[in-house]
Amino acid sequence: MTYTSLAFCFFVTILYIVYYLIPKKFQWTVLLAGSLFFYVYALGLHSLFILFTIITIYLGGVTLHSLSEKTSLTVKLNKEVWSKEEKKLFKKNQQRKQRLVLLLVLVLNFGILAFLKYFGPGIKGLILPLGISFYTFQSTGYLIDVYRENVEAEKNPFKLALFISFFPQIVQGPIGEYDKLQNQLTEGHDISWVNFKLGAQLILWGLFKKLIIADRAVKAITMFTENGGTENFPHEGPFGGTTVLFVVMLYALQLYADFSGGIDISRGVAKLFGIDLAINFRQPYFATTLSDYWRRWHITLGAWMKKYVFFSLATSSPFLKMGRYFTKSQGKEGSQFIKHFGKVLPTAIATFIVFILVGIWHGSNLKYLAFGIWNGLVLMISMILEPVLISWRNGLRIKEESLPYRVFQIIRTFILVLIGYVFDVAVDLKDSFDMIYRCLFNQNISLFLNEWRSLGLYLGDYLIIVYGMAVLFISSILMEKKKINSPGELTENYRGLVQWILILLCILSILTFGIYGPGYDPAEFVYMQF
Repeated sequence: MTYTSLAFCFFVTILYIVYYLIPKKFQWTVLLAGSLFFYVYALGLHSLFILFTIITIYLGGVTLHSLSEKTSLTVKLNKEVWSKEEKKLFKKNQQRKQRLVLLLVLVLNFGILAFLKYFGPGIKGLILPLGISFYTFQSTGYLIDVYRENVEAEKNPFKLALFISFFPQIVQGPIGEYDKLQNQLTEGHDISWVNFKLGAQLILWGLFKKLIIADRAVKAITMFTENGGTENFPHEGPFGGTTVLFVVMLYALQLYADFSGGIDISRGVAKLFGIDLAINFRQPYFATTLSDYWRRWHITLGAWMKKYVFFSLATSSPFLKMGRYFTKSQGKEGSQFIKHFGKVLPTAIATFIVFILVGIWHGSNLKYLAFGIWNGLVLMISMILEPVLISWRNGLRIKEESLPYRVFQIIRTFILVLIGYVFDVAVDLKDSFDMIYRCLFNQNISLFLNEWRSLGLYLGDYLIIVYGMAVLFISSILMEKKKINSPGELTENYRGLVQWILILLCILSILTFGIYGPGYDPAEFVYMQF
């Protein structure tokens, strides 16, 4: 039951009707029943993995809460009896118990994720459960927040189960935060025309990107990889450098249309039930730096890594000591660059480590590790050399806010992103270096004019992709300019007739140019089994 199937449409319609027919205080049970049905229908016995996560996270949360309450109550009762040292020792022992509980639950859940991701494909009949990374990140984030006493532990296991398994976001996110999502899931909602309209518009926009652009473009990318990429380079590799560059750029379009399209559908379905899921994309290809790109791309994963990994590393004692060593060694009259180096070093190294983890998360192939290293290195070097880069810009009298410079920044950043994408497209690490070499030293447009036909798409397919890309580009410019996050918001100030015309044009485009129907095997969303 994929997001693009009629079965999913029927499922959401039935759930929507039942949700608004029953009393508001019971509405969350409809979402829970629907979410569990959706997951069991998709995976059968493999649903036991998410059940294990729900049980361990729930028990971990209530145990942490119990230990915290016991600490407070015991200290209060012995306030007049214990010395300061005795209180401190008791709190330290209790905190050690809490850390052990947290560590045990985290190891169990991330251990299962790692085992299934890296060893599961080699075991007959064992598949990677739908959205396992996303529900693992979301649930463990909740547990860490309970440990840090940022949120109270959920005492109702069924309400926690809904937070972990909410069906619109379980396929590929966005990764929700407990304090921002849980109340929305469990409180009642009145049926709303505005929510229905905005939700339907988001769903249509997601289907437009998925069915018209992503599912068509993926054919060429699959044809490229299935033919070995540049496996036999440098002798008789099947594709030239211009074709390689074209495929990587097409992948950038396909990946964005697929991933953001799926998120739009997720957010749209949730909006039908009055629930606002987090924004996960914000026009990433308009980024002016690589760090800006990662603030716009897969925003909720970046926020999770920042909150639970990056800050823990960057503010740890060894990292801070390392930074202070360079800062203090210079004295008052020391080198400003070395002082800057000492100041940003903890942040730079923590960022590099985070991207190593992001690369490992993508898969066991060494090319994914290289993807993480590439992004981490560029970000780390840019942080360290920031004063030098600013000095060069000032020396050249470049106005940072000027349009030509902004266009230059966008193109420069896009090139850095494309290099990272090479590692995604390539068959393996060796092939990725071959692809980069060909892009740099084997450009041949006349050869490309012969090769593009071998990518499995016809001229009409390319024209449809160009049409979809043009619509996507124009809407993205408007959303960037107005600082909004959905095409529905673009039209809300127009008359109803204009809105309906645009909606009908979108539906007509999907029906005319979308890939669907009997005999068609829809492409899975890129991140649905991450």
